[in-house]
Amino acid sequence: MTVPRLHCPGELTAGQALELAGERAHYLRHVLRLREGDGLHLFNAAAGEWRAEIARLAKHGLLLRIVARTREPVPEPGPTLVFAPIKRSRLEWLVEKAVELGVARLVPVITRRTVARPERSDRLEAIAVEAAEQCERLSVPAIEPPRPLADWLVARAAAVPLLFADERGEGAPLMAAWRRHPEGELLVGPEGGFAPDERQRLLGLPGAVPVSLGPRILRAETASLYALVAWQLARAS
Repeated sequence: MTVPRLHCPGELTAGQALELAGERAHYLRHVLRLREGDGLHLFNAAAGEWRAEIARLAKHGLLLRIVARTREPVPEPGPTLVFAPIKRSRLEWLVEKAVELGVARLVPVITRRTVARPERSDRLEAIAVEAAEQCERLSVPAIEPPRPLADWLVARAAAVPLLFADERGEGAPLMAAWRRHPEGELLVGPEGGFAPDERQRLLGLPGAVPVSLGPRILRAETASLYALVAWQLARAS
């Protein structure tokens, strides 16, 4: 049986006792059916990963005792994904897979042609945590509240390269762009593409790099994951 992992923010040290209640305690006790003495791993980006045991079961919660560190904290670099919200089921799937593929930050932006209502940030954060627990990451990507694309462009750091998926297919080859700008941010527009004025503004930004995702028209979530896989491959090559 795979040892369960639980994201636990804050300081973690050997011998520390932690009380869990609510949904997290319910999950360990009634879904995973863990009992006293059973082990699990606790983790966060700053503390690394620690082995813990269930010291006591109570009526409305349980007590954990941390035993020893199993993984030191290490940097987990990844790109920022900026995307237009899509329908709920597809958006939740996108967040889950983006976490698995190493994204460091998720930024939903409202474009002229965005039609889906933005999902609640707390719901997306819960999905990101679950994905990190499953895929052995130590970090959980930050998820920013939705805001208009124009506002985000004003607030972002101008020195950071911005790779944006150009639905016209006229941009630079994606892998070559990632190799040149591994620290760049990735912007994927809505299903209908960027409006003409949005595209012109993007093209005029210092450091903006239009990238081609190939000859086919991809759905927004497919385009995002395709680009994240390319980032992984470019980083490994």
